[in-house]
Amino acid sequence: MSAGKVKPRLAQVAFVGVIAVIALSVAMCHSDGTASHNNTGKPTVTASPPSPAPGAPSPPAPPPPAPKDYVEGLVESVSGGTIQLRTRTGSATVDFSASTRVVEVTPAQLADVTPGSCVNVRATPQSAPAGGSITAQSVTVTSAVDGKCPPPAGFYGTVSSVSGNTIAVSGMGPQPTPTTVTVANSTSYQKQTPSDSQAIANGTCMGAQGTQDAGVLHAMTISLQACPPMGHPHHHLHLPHLPFHI
Repeated sequence: MSAGKVKPRLAQVAFVGVIAVIALSVAMCHSDGTASHNNTGKPTVTASPPSPAPGAPSPPAPPPPAPKDYVEGLVESVSGGTIQLRTRTGSATVDFSASTRVVEVTPAQLADVTPGSCVNVRATPQSAPAGGSITAQSVTVTSAVDGKCPPPAGFYGTVSSVSGNTIAVSGMGPQPTPTTVTVANSTSYQKQTPSDSQAIANGTCMGAQGTQDAGVLHAMTISLQACPPMGHPHHHLHLPHLPFHI
């Protein structure tokens, strides 16, 4: 082969090689999505789509409704998580679970009311919570739940001080102001202490607060106490509502 024919052949091979390199570069640019060529021959940068911004946090779910149903009576039988009660008007069925709060109620006295303790005060019918002062018909000393005094029905709060027949209570609900509670010789006292379902036994008097459904009360709180002697009045077992942040 002559030298004149070799040189054009080499030039053709070199030109084909350059075209191949350019084609490969274009393909790589398109494959990684970072650059391409527009019709002006200049590279155009293509930005990657931005990551979606995190959605706004959903509003917290509303707390479950406070338990509004109540039954009380004498425990006749306990089977699994079901209690049969004999009530003043007949009978009642109560279900409980591991989440049910159980407390035991025992007699107490003014000496059990100490600064820092939680109290539930029932005012006398003649006492009006005017001027931040009431007269107590009954005082129940309760245990704090998650570091806070549980809000039962009535007036409740933390004892600030006790002096003679006067109890100063802070954070008294439903009034969020300090309240002076006056006690008398007729004031009754009781104390609630945490317990568990093992204390639910035949012959015990029990009050249960929760939600009634199809003739069964699903208890959120159970209060236990020794039954009063025959012929003696049986006062309502005041049960603290469970706090709902839970």
